[in-house]
Amino acid sequence: MKTRTPEGSSGFFLNAFVEGNALPKVIAVIPVFNEEKTLLNILSRVNRQVDYLVCVNDGSADETINILRSFARKGKKLFIVDLPQNRGMAGALKAGFLFVLYLLKLKFVRLEDIVVTIDADGQHKPEYIRKVVAYLLQRKVDVVLTRRNFTVYPLYKILGNRFLTWTNSILSGVKYKDVESGFRLLRVKTLGPILNYYTGVKYSCAQEIALISARSGFKIDNDFQVDIAYYRPGTTLWDGFIVLFLSLVTFIRWRLKIFSVSSPSSSQMENAFRGSKELWTGEKGRRKVKNGF
Repeated sequence: MKTRTPEGSSGFFLNAFVEGNALPKVIAVIPVFNEEKTLLNILSRVNRQVDYLVCVNDGSADETINILRSFARKGKKLFIVDLPQNRGMAGALKAGFLFVLYLLKLKFVRLEDIVVTIDADGQHKPEYIRKVVAYLLQRKVDVVLTRRNFTVYPLYKILGNRFLTWTNSILSGVKYKDVESGFRLLRVKTLGPILNYYTGVKYSCAQEIALISARSGFKIDNDFQVDIAYYRPGTTLWDGFIVLFLSLVTFIRWRLKIFSVSSPSSSQMENAFRGSKELWTGEKGRRKVKNGF
């Protein structure tokens, strides 16, 4: 099998072979809610760094869905999961993870492939993606939670992050440095165990992913530091309390082996897959897509 060597990638990519001498695919999962101003720029930049994009339109009321559909027609590597109602960051990520598992079921991706989560508002720099992928492969870990350079953050935000990170370190058994970063890499094989206990409410995603992946026995790295383009306010002190409460709930559910039961239907995942493929092929190819790919 011919191997892929991403342009501009580090040299040790050449030796990072898995499953039949093939480099892992990289799939970006991007929750999107009313991001029409920044979306096209982020899509274009992420597109150059990954094999596929999975964008979860989280009930946007602006032109987000039209931008996604237009990009899918041109790029032919963007899957769109269109949620009818807003579920928040954590809920949108859950839908994106479930869609990746649907792609796994179709053998479109493999267990050792890599999922990148990144925000659509421009805070994270997509140009880091290849470097962090190379870092994950070099360190031979399952999860890389990037830690942020907090230069652009206000003091109260830094203190809140330190408290939540300290709390998660106790609950997870891993000494984290920045557990709240939304820019992370995970092997596809981690998603099933994570979703077993994942609640997915508002901003609970970062805490839950860090806690569950650690307690599931995956190898985790939290040392790769990234610069943030700008600080975007939005979360409140109340949000912090909700995150802390859900962290405790998730820990208890893990201890008692109480699995998560709520998830989007398989028909929703199938419709997202086929609808995206139809956008790729255009009107003339729709009959072919419906009969398989």
